[in-house]
Amino acid sequence: MAVIEFVNGKNQTFKGMRKAIDYITNLAKTEPHLIDGHNCDSSNAYNQFVMTKRLYNKETGRQHIHFTQNFAPYDKVTPEDLKNIADELLEMEAFKGFEIVYAVHTDTAHLHTHFVLNTVNRETGYKWRQSAEGLQNLKDYSDELCRKRGLIITHGKTGNYKKRGEYSAKAKGQSWKHELYLAAREVKRNAKNKEDFINNMNKLGYKVNWSDTRKNITFTTPGGKKCRDKKMHASEQFTKDALMKTFDINRQRESDFVLDTKMELMISSMCLVMSNEHQGNIKNNPFTAMEGEELKELMAEHKKGKGLDWDKEKDAEM
Repeated sequence: MAVIEFVNGKNQTFKGMRKAIDYITNLAKTEPHLIDGHNCDSSNAYNQFVMTKRLYNKETGRQHIHFTQNFAPYDKVTPEDLKNIADELLEMEAFKGFEIVYAVHTDTAHLHTHFVLNTVNRETGYKWRQSAEGLQNLKDYSDELCRKRGLIITHGKTGNYKKRGEYSAKAKGQSWKHELYLAAREVKRNAKNKEDFINNMNKLGYKVNWSDTRKNITFTTPGGKKCRDKKMHASEQFTKDALMKTFDINRQRESDFVLDTKMELMISSMCLVMSNEHQGNIKNNPFTAMEGEELKELMAEHKKGKGLDWDKEKDAEM
């Protein structure tokens, strides 16, 4: 099931609102097709939020509301499922007229969706108010959407689910499995097809046994540990069907040239880290060490050294 959590904070500045929007739409954490806007354009959400506030002369007080819908690692859902659930959740009457930018994050062992809501209603000018009853209605409707998809619903104050930080800590406790998850996640982001995925996993030292005669994919780490797709963190993202769907989306989103260039940059950046004999555990678990923004920054620096310009070279190819 999904757990609704509101991110505490006064949220009283435009700067904080921009940072929240930038954070949830960060492509190191999500994918372009998993970002959307309710009553607004997700690519221009901040400016639209500000325009609405100025239209009704309501530029003080709380500027935005930030909440999440979190799924457990064992929930059999894909990032696209979360996007569809979020779409339906925002059809609630409570959100009518409110501008909301939202994005599914796939950078942790459990999938979750972030929502940032403009506190001023663009249709009425009224500010967001939520009672205890309204919060319960939101949670109940979230449960209903999960129930429709066959997900288990638990009752009680906390249910059987841990906080997000606990999921992450548990995942990182199993370092080799978390490292495998991160490596496979980064490779699938820009893989064009099955062969491309397998070849680039091989370049990182991982073997991939993907046979048409077997139901599951088996990964073998550089250290020789084996793991089937169904035993991986966020396992629903690494089934044969889920990966093939991701490859199709990748090819629709960008040209083969751009996908190959991004893949080459990521692979060469990580190989550079792994080749450093003085890095200790970073060498053995490079993706864990360089997770998130650090990997993005490393790739940016390596890109400068290689003289790559994706946008320029993409235009030249076309």
